[in-house]
Amino acid sequence: MLTESFSGIRGIFGKDITSEVIENYALSYSDFLKKKFSSPLIILGMDTRPSSSSIKEDMKKIFLEQGIKVYDVGFNTTPAIQHGVRHYNAEGGVIISASHNEPNWNGWKFLRKTGSVLKPWEIQEVITNSKYHGSRDKNKPEQIGVSEEKGPELRESYINFILNHIGKKGVKDIHDSKFKVIVDPNGGAAATVITPLLERLNVEAIGKNMSLGVFNRLVEPNEKSLAYLAYYVEDLDANLGAGWDCDGDRVELVIPNSSRFSKERGRMLSGNYILALIVEEVLSEYKKTGPKVVTNDATSDLIKDIAEKHGAQTVEVEVGEINVVDKMDKLNSPVGGEGSSSGGIVPPSKCRDGILSLVQILHLMAKRKKKITEILEDFPPYYSSRTNIKCSPDLAVKVRKKLEDYWGKNENIEEIRKTGDKTGGLKIIRKKTKHGPGWIWYRASKTEKGVFRIITDAQSKLYADKLLAMGEKAFDDCIDEIE
Repeated sequence: MLTESFSGIRGIFGKDITSEVIENYALSYSDFLKKKFSSPLIILGMDTRPSSSSIKEDMKKIFLEQGIKVYDVGFNTTPAIQHGVRHYNAEGGVIISASHNEPNWNGWKFLRKTGSVLKPWEIQEVITNSKYHGSRDKNKPEQIGVSEEKGPELRESYINFILNHIGKKGVKDIHDSKFKVIVDPNGGAAATVITPLLERLNVEAIGKNMSLGVFNRLVEPNEKSLAYLAYYVEDLDANLGAGWDCDGDRVELVIPNSSRFSKERGRMLSGNYILALIVEEVLSEYKKTGPKVVTNDATSDLIKDIAEKHGAQTVEVEVGEINVVDKMDKLNSPVGGEGSSSGGIVPPSKCRDGILSLVQILHLMAKRKKKITEILEDFPPYYSSRTNIKCSPDLAVKVRKKLEDYWGKNENIEEIRKTGDKTGGLKIIRKKTKHGPGWIWYRASKTEKGVFRIITDAQSKLYADKLLAMGEKAFDDCIDEIE
């Protein structure tokens, strides 16, 4: 089934994503742009999965027929393509990718002039109008628009953007540290930039799965797919290992097994701790007073603790990268992100960036002259547990309301927070116990239809697991009442 949401369009290529779907979406986005701009330019790029080139060519043909100028940037990461929209002063862009889904999936995201994805009401307009486009007018002359190849040029510009972001001193600090990193882009778009970037930082990059479009592990970088990196980190005495998803916006880290931190929490660093490292790095350099850090409401309280240490306040929004980006823009926030999606968002970027996130963490290690495990040992302990439950979208709305009533009667609840509309997040914050603070979070997925997520957060693994069991029981009790 085709998934259509503010996070983009995704489906199985050849089944959900057909030539008709591709054509209709390209026409709808063309109409959307031409209502706003007289001669729009778009940046068109893709990840490395087998169907991406075919989708790109089909879309490009439609855009050119509609009089839209196209800069074809070929294989590039999502953050690089978003950077390209700003770099070339384009009116929009298209990223062809299904992110962490397996290679038989594909999809796309449409971009605004700022480089961010469309706002929820904008993508809804494009989604709605795509249903009313039949076959395009075959009598229109082709190639009204102009296409230029900009792939290598954009990759070089993106590398320079990252180097400029950390500054000359940051570059020198990393250069002098002579780090060694095991990198695994798994044949994804990150392979196009990670080696030349790290070479310019004097980082020894030992590449695994570097051939574009060759997927030797699961596309999603997680504990299962990246477990093998732990052996290379150990055997080669590397500072860390890094793995990316197919479009390079998400990075996962494997750390050395040489400290209390790694022994207690495992070798795979959670997304919450990756975001915490980036918040630490940014706020330690931030000179203005009272900054705001924006996170989604499923992000660990670890981020709040790190922010408060630097005199910053955290602001929560509903899950969804565009929600974080919009709030960051409004608050002039220097950093934000979603703990469940490894990587931070640092302006002027309008998305999480798995390449920049790695470089920022290396920068933090270099200027502190500490190993990553030594830095992490100074962070407070937090653990998350989670589960996914099958639940239809209609039932999810009813059960969310029941859960609010259910927990509202519990005397051990300190606060109930809601984000978004009736399909948004529901966060149950328990009163502090001998186990410390803790919360249970509920929300129906908007990228995976029929999936209902429960996440917990606490300062011990035992308590996080206990909260998850309580959360599941409450869900089951509410379902029983409804049925």
